[in-house]
Parts: sequence; structure tokens; C-alpha cells
Amino acid sequence: MAEQKLIKKYAVFGNPIEHSLSPTIHEYFARKLDINLSYERILCDEDKFEFKLKKFFDSGGLGCNVTLPFKREAFLFAEEKSDVAKVTGAVNTISKKNDVFFGDNTDGAGFIRDLKENIKFDITDKRVLILGAGGASMGIIPNIFLEKPKILRIFNRTLDNAKILVERFSSIGNINYVDNSDLTENQFDLVINATSQGMNQTSFDLPRGIFNDNSIFYDLSYGKASTNVKNWAAENNIQFFDGLGMLIEQAADSFLIWEGVRPNITEELKNILIKEL
Repeated sequence: MAEQKLIKKYAVFGNPIEHSLSPTIHEYFARKLDINLSYERILCDEDKFEFKLKKFFDSGGLGCNVTLPFKREAFLFAEEKSDVAKVTGAVNTISKKNDVFFGDNTDGAGFIRDLKENIKFDITDKRVLILGAGGASMGIIPNIFLEKPKILRIFNRTLDNAKILVERFSSIGNINYVDNSDLTENQFDLVINATSQGMNQTSFDLPRGIFNDNSIFYDLSYGKASTNVKNWAAENNIQFFDGLGMLIEQAADSFLIWEGVRPNITEELKNILIKEL
């Protein structure tokens, strides 16, 4: 009888989780690299995250991804953390090695790689605006600063939250907040939507004047969640990119942490995911 390969167990935790594309992505990576793994979606109630996480690892799990709303809880769970995870206070990738749980955050690296490798946009010396002051913004700011932008500004409907975010990162780069009046007085080379506004509202609107002729508009969301933002960008003739590329790139970085090899990103994979959206 032929010897069966050991199945390596991975998963993604979140709530909601049923529409996660992560199983498709990681199973594709595994097939291309001839690695025998399983990757499941695990739905958690808010008070059951740590219980289910421990149960997964006790049953032989080797690593997992963590999505909303548990990235802060994952940070607290991890016994050791990467430098990026420490700065952001959030973890989206957990691995278990030598009985130690290690937490990392691949969101920012995935975002930058999508910009540089796929979109061919260089942040260096650019004027950058982030819409939103929540966890999504926090996850990408450290990696943005590594690219040395000219300025980084935060706009948030609740100004106090923007101020808190600025205070958190002011020691590592040129960051400040803008309010409604300041927003219309500036132009930016890169505008990043890190809010759920496009997802939750029937319409999306920004001052057209914040963009110059060569600006790009990047939405961290993708698929249906990005439709309203994408439509607004098209109506205003602004270069637009959604977060699907970032999703794939951060997944490849997670796979590298677990398996020691970074998968190639292919158009075939992107087309498979687009069909699932």
C-alpha cells in the first residue's frame, strides 16, 4: 500500500467567515508546490475565539490566519510577536513552532507588494492619504513608512480616533490628521480607503479635488464590498485598484511563514478568485 502523505492542518478564524477566499488561495498554493494540506474556515463567537484557537492547535493545527474582528485577540494570544505585529497591536498570522505561538501581521507587506510589484506604484516621496482610523489603517501604516512617503495624512469621520492613530505612529514618520476643511486644501498621490463606507452605504463620495492627474485610489476591500467605491472612481475618472491583490500577497507571506517557501502569484489564481466573488 502506498504511503499516505501527512496532511498539514491550517485554518482561518473570523466572524463572518463564510465568504473568505483564503481556503481557495492556500489550497491553490499547496497544489502548485505539491504540499498536502487542509485549510478550513472556522466561525467564532466573540467570546469563543481563544477556546476554538486552542482546540484547533491541540488537534494538530500548524498555523492559522485571523481576520475581523479577532486580530487584536490574536495579538494577545501570541506568546512571541514580529516587530510589525508589536507596532500595529494586531496579528493576522499565527504559527506554532517548538510549542511557542508566534504572531505576525502580513497585511502591510501584502499591501506594499501589491502596489510595487503589480500596480507598479512607488510610495517613496509621495503624498498619501488614508481614509479611516481603525484596525485596517493601523495594519498598513508601519509598512507605508518603510517606503518613505513625503507625508501621510489620516482622515476619519470621528476626528478623535484620527488623533489617537496619529499619536500612536508620530514617532516613526511624518503623519498627521486632516479634517473636512483641510481635506479640500490638499492633493494626494495615493488615497487609500480603509473604511467600510463603500460596503455599508448605497453611495460613496469624496472631494474630487484631493486627487491630481496621476493619483491612484486603492480600496482595501474587494469584490462586492468595493463596488460603490469602484463606481465612484470610474465616474470621476480616477485610477482605481481594489484589495484583491493585497489579499493574495498577504496570503503568500503567511504561507512563507508556515512552509518556508513563498508561492508564485499567477493570473490563473486571480481569475479563479474573481469567479468566486
